[in-house]
Amino acid sequence: MSAHPPSSTGATLPAPVVDAAVEWLVHLWSGTATAESRADWQRWRAAHPQHEQAWQQIEATDTRLRGRSTAGMVTAATAVSTLAGPASPRRRHALRGIGGLAAGGIAAWLGYEQLPWRGWGADLRTARGEQRSTTLPDGTRIVLNTGSALDVRYTAGLRRLHLREGEVLVTTAHDGAAQPPRPFVVDTPAGHIRALGTRFTVRHDGGASEVAVYEGAVELSPLDRPDATVRVDAGQSARLTPRAATAPSAGPVEPAWPEGVLVASDMRLADFAAELQRYRGGMVSVAPEVAHLRLSGVFPLADTDRILQSLAQVLPVEVRIPVRYWVRIGAPPHGRG
Repeated sequence: MSAHPPSSTGATLPAPVVDAAVEWLVHLWSGTATAESRADWQRWRAAHPQHEQAWQQIEATDTRLRGRSTAGMVTAATAVSTLAGPASPRRRHALRGIGGLAAGGIAAWLGYEQLPWRGWGADLRTARGEQRSTTLPDGTRIVLNTGSALDVRYTAGLRRLHLREGEVLVTTAHDGAAQPPRPFVVDTPAGHIRALGTRFTVRHDGGASEVAVYEGAVELSPLDRPDATVRVDAGQSARLTPRAATAPSAGPVEPAWPEGVLVASDMRLADFAAELQRYRGGMVSVAPEVAHLRLSGVFPLADTDRILQSLAQVLPVEVRIPVRYWVRIGAPPHGRG
């Protein structure tokens, strides 16, 4: 929380303030921010009312764009550029990098349901590219995937997890300490998942939760219609939104990510890049002319740079890094590929 109230939005901000705001935006969304750098960011916001004004404008833009309409994607670069006059060379460079993301098809740059710092207060969280295993007091084992935030809320009558964002693998334990055994529930912004003696994954992204069951079964309850439950058995998966849960369909036999690999089976390059982006700092954008290309394979997630380098060997594409934290995959120059 800033020590200063935001200034009037009608005032023109100095170019150095806008430069700093853009640089903080790029750093925080790169996936490489540390606790120390986040503290520096908070101190910067509190140092002057104009700093907080610039940052509030960025947050306001995120709120307006949560509808995820690509047509309305003006990007944070547009939001910040309205706060000052002619851009300095440094800011023009940063704005070109950010602004090109939406043009390149990565609406997720501002399409996250939550800004990344909203998961920082969670009981358990992982950074971009990190995974974390934990055993809970009742013996339940959980594995958090990259970029995830989870709260643990155990009471005398209920075992509850709240997945704020990201993905978790849950292997429930028998609740022998309580009689009768306490129910086990995972909450997400889309609804509730009740475990029925089971092993399952929950991934929340883009306003919906994807649930896959590997052992036992779960019951899905939409947030706005809790009585409209759907049962998902082992070998099945389903999608949960605040309004409804889809009918179960065949799901994966086992999740690949806990083994440290990304499995692609005839996957579109655009979808592959979106998955890969979850495990590395910054953005991975794909030009429309190559987005439809397909690939298959098993890719070790420990070295995402090597994965990117290998793409040009198996597909007619070129991988470029125009600015730090931004990888762009496009068609190769004329005469190559």
